[in-house]
Amino acid sequence: MTWLSRWARRFGLARSVAFILLVALAALRIADPLPVQELRVRVFDLFQVLHPREATERPVVIIDIDEKSLRAIGQWPWPRTRVADLITRLTQMGALVVAFDIVFAEPDRMSPSVAAEAFRDLDEATRTKLRALTSNDTVLADALRQSHVVLGESGLPFAVPQPEGTQPPIGLATMGGDPRRYLLNFPGLLRNVPLLEKAASGRGLFTIRAERDGIVRRVPIVMQAQGVIMPSLTLEMLRVVSGSNTVLIRSDHAGVQNASVRGFVIPTDRNG
Repeated sequence: MTWLSRWARRFGLARSVAFILLVALAALRIADPLPVQELRVRVFDLFQVLHPREATERPVVIIDIDEKSLRAIGQWPWPRTRVADLITRLTQMGALVVAFDIVFAEPDRMSPSVAAEAFRDLDEATRTKLRALTSNDTVLADALRQSHVVLGESGLPFAVPQPEGTQPPIGLATMGGDPRRYLLNFPGLLRNVPLLEKAASGRGLFTIRAERDGIVRRVPIVMQAQGVIMPSLTLEMLRVVSGSNTVLIRSDHAGVQNASVRGFVIPTDRNG
């Protein structure tokens, strides 16, 4: 008599079959082969069609630099003095926090000192005056200090040289262990000009990874980029607007459990 027969006689055939199926299905879920992944995302998509979540409040306004904007103002990138004016105007209109899902990775090429070297047929007196004017990046930095602004940064698939000097600290704390091995990891980090980073209220990643079919179904709120744990752009906006000094990441042996700021606890999957 085999062990399976003895098990069936002791616990009953139906329970034995159910137990074996449970073990087999658990092993299949842990292995997570492509057919199981495909079934899972298609069921998720079906739920979104049958019962989509309806937003009852819309506290976020997107300022879209669209074709109409480009026709009215000119081609992108705009001078950062204009971006500074945009930030100031939004703050005056009541925006609690402003965030950019673009990266100001290089100094503004439209600054007066750059024009002094780029324009032809300028007399030396004019060049001297242009070199003496405030740079566009300094104007933007001044506007950042007067408002609550979160600058966006991007994770890269390869490491890149980082700007010289100490980067502004990220307000993060961990509880229950190091979450690094669970987080979405980008080998590189594309940052903003250091002058702007130091003037901003925060920095967050707006990089995401789509599913295998190109559809975005999950968005990480904490990630790792070039060895640094960083909040997403959205989570950093929430930190700034809530007045929190840090984002707290809780994790255990099963992975990341949640991320929280003052007044908010956001549950996540094991990968944040």
